[in-house]
Amino acid sequence: MTINQFMTADHRDCDEQFAQLENIVDQGNFEEAKSMFDGFHSHMIKHFDMEEKVMFPQFQSCEGGHCDPTPVMLMEHTQMRNIFGEMKAALDANNKERFLGQSETLLFTMQQHNMKEEQMMYNMADQALNSEDIIEQMKAL
Repeated sequence: MTINQFMTADHRDCDEQFAQLENIVDQGNFEEAKSMFDGFHSHMIKHFDMEEKVMFPQFQSCEGGHCDPTPVMLMEHTQMRNIFGEMKAALDANNKERFLGQSETLLFTMQQHNMKEEQMMYNMADQALNSEDIIEQMKAL
């Protein structure tokens, strides 16, 4: 298995949780949504940790003279963490419109971010790193 395959599968799992969460909020079920948000948020933070604590530190620079894409990925992780905070505040206030507005922003950000990782970053990591070793370290988190 490649880093790209492993991490893309995790993206899809996060996407599915996110879609379920949006549906529950749209139905106005805030108690269930708060529980689902905690699970989704934990999954996303674990995904970020796999990248930030394992893959990114071992991936210092790109092949062929290109720049290292990790600073952009880290900046986008920070943006998403901020959106998570806004989403949590909206849930705590049982504010459906505010939550769905933030979730729309998160969806756009995640789609753009995941596309960069899946089409560029992960492929570069697979070429530069020992994929099996990296995946095992990520699973161990």
